Amino acid sequence: MTDEALELLRDLVRQDTTSGDNAAQASAQELAVSYATAAAGVRVLQRSATGRPWVLLGTGSGSGALFVCHIDTVPVGSPDLWERAPFSADTDEECLHGRGSVDMKGGLVAALAALRNAAEAGTDAQVLITSDEEIGCRGAAEAAGSLELTPRIVVVPEATQNRVSLGHRGATWLRLAATGKAAHGSTPHLGRNAIQLLAERALGLLGSFPLSTEDYLGEETVNVGTFEGGTATNIVPASAVLTLDVRTVDGGAPAIAWASSLDPAISAEVDLDLPAVRTPGLPDALAGHATAPAATYFTDASALAGSVSGAPIVIWGPGDPREMHAADEKLELESWRAALRNYRELVLSAAR
Repeated sequence: MTDEALELLRDLVRQDTTSGDNAAQASAQELAVSYATAAAGVRVLQRSATGRPWVLLGTGSGSGALFVCHIDTVPVGSPDLWERAPFSADTDEECLHGRGSVDMKGGLVAALAALRNAAEAGTDAQVLITSDEEIGCRGAAEAAGSLELTPRIVVVPEATQNRVSLGHRGATWLRLAATGKAAHGSTPHLGRNAIQLLAERALGLLGSFPLSTEDYLGEETVNVGTFEGGTATNIVPASAVLTLDVRTVDGGAPAIAWASSLDPAISAEVDLDLPAVRTPGLPDALAGHATAPAATYFTDASALAGSVSGAPIVIWGPGDPREMHAADEKLELESWRAALRNYRELVLSAAR
């Protein structure tokens, strides 16, 4: 099965499934579905009826392990930064190279192989394949509103070097828009500079931003993601927009309240508000496995946490997290093979 799984992984990495391209993501999903359902006992349980693809595959009633995997990737960026073609799926003795190999097509294929293992053994397992995770877990959020999930454990196969992470911070993305008044650049006193307003009343007050800490998840952070405004050097800008990426441990309400109180001329909109994920301790099904700190990134688990009947959620997958979103992304094949073994053991443990 390993050789067949590796060929599927290479086929998936060869496909450009950048977030937002629904057709490309749907095409790659169907490759994954075909591989999984080639095993007797694996069937499609439910799929999206909209333009944003997601699909739930399973072997039984849904009381076993649930693997949650996204098919999309971040953009390649400048191809000049890559030593190999970004979608080459080249392999050498140690690694498989290409965008998405680590984040997270390697984890997806390992989960699909485990699903086939479960079918052969007559045990229960499911794999949910989502889309547009990289731009706000949109596929998972849509699936959460359509599915009734009752797993005993949820595994998100993001890169942790096969150590078990028990959660991650949430994310609140804010869009702050300032409204000023245009005037000639030679008479700025006749206008109101929207860029300056944001700089003084938002950026200048970031020191007062409310940030909390949690023992495992760590400290909340705030990052200025974008800042745009103005139309010409000699015009007082009438509008400006900046975005903030807040990684939260206690929900986005404090950040939203802070942004909403800055100035009457600054509006605050919430582009994304995902909760943190925190499992109190290592689940019994993973006893003996090495643990990892909280993941630094968010995952589809944020969108699904309220839809899995209280099941423990772990982030546990192959690959070095430093390869995620990087140029020359590459997956260590030994790490991937270890995930194949780990996931097989997890789904077969239900038969004991």
